[in-house]
Amino acid sequence: MKSDFIKKFILPPGPILGLILAGLLLLSAVLYYRAVRIQRFLEPALAISQPRNEFARSINSLLLKEFGTEEVSGIRFKTDSIFVEESLLFDNGNSMKESAYTILKKLGHVFMSALNDSNTRAHIDLILVSATFPVNPDTKRNSKMRIDMQRKAELILYSMYKAEPELEKDYGTYLAATALPVSASAQETSWVEFRIIPTELVHIEMLLKLGKYTQR
Repeated sequence: MKSDFIKKFILPPGPILGLILAGLLLLSAVLYYRAVRIQRFLEPALAISQPRNEFARSINSLLLKEFGTEEVSGIRFKTDSIFVEESLLFDNGNSMKESAYTILKKLGHVFMSALNDSNTRAHIDLILVSATFPVNPDTKRNSKMRIDMQRKAELILYSMYKAEPELEKDYGTYLAATALPVSASAQETSWVEFRIIPTELVHIEMLLKLGKYTQR
């Protein structure tokens, strides 16, 4: 008697299997819909980053060729900038170290190789050698620091020209030196930045890659 009562509430295997299949189909439809939405978001995002990433990879490969595959202490590469710790270039008296010329020669060769390549050169508007200094409430101190850092940045650039003379001769209009005030600690400003400023071609390539998504 009890078994007959229980059987009334238990579905036969056929309908249960049908419900499971219907649930799996519904779940698959939901997952597919979400995957399509994610893809539509990721594809334009990848299209935006691709030209810049490709350019960064080309510069990184040149750095690896000059400095080797192992990480060099005091030198790092981040997107469009190469950072060199000041202690590798200057002594405590702010005079250029003899060993600095080896580093600057390698960097000069990196920039020379990049600019010699017509495709890479088309993406480079300017290579800016920046010696940074922390902004101070004392305006007179800021003025002195700006002059000192400007001289330091120019010394680095001219030393790189001396180590790689063809760089100034062939591509002097692509390089400049400047003092850059920043809101940072003295420790954070102990790096010299070689910033590669991209041309408008990078933005044009991004727009061209995005164009196909706006036509959907």
